[in-house]
Amino acid sequence: MKDERIETTRNRVAARGFIILYFLMMIVLDYRVLILKQPLRDYWDFFAIWVIATVSGFIAFASKGLFDYGFNKFFLMISVIVLITVPATLFITGQIHSVAQVGVMLIGAVPAMGLVVAIAYFLNRRWKRKEGIEDEK
Repeated sequence: MKDERIETTRNRVAARGFIILYFLMMIVLDYRVLILKQPLRDYWDFFAIWVIATVSGFIAFASKGLFDYGFNKFFLMISVIVLITVPATLFITGQIHSVAQVGVMLIGAVPAMGLVVAIAYFLNRRWKRKEGIEDEK
């Protein structure tokens, strides 16, 4: 018989470890792109691992009902900050050479954010219907 406190502590430690690993990998990827100016082919395997971890974590959270996206102000604010900061950083560092390219990135990012929010909403509603929390309409 397993003690629930021990399992909870183990899960908490594993979650913290994953968060530390995730953000350190993101910092290393940013360092390689912005400071070292390495092309993607030099670190594609590292990037692929980071993307797989991101997508699998997102799908696992959304399919278990841990996202309740009803345009929460905090998540919307973080998304907008990232949406503005990334093209601005690339423009300042010289990776992007014109304001038109920044505009194209912003126009392309908005539908991508909408797609992510729609997938999270769909998976969350599916989980709620499965658990009987929400009625089918």
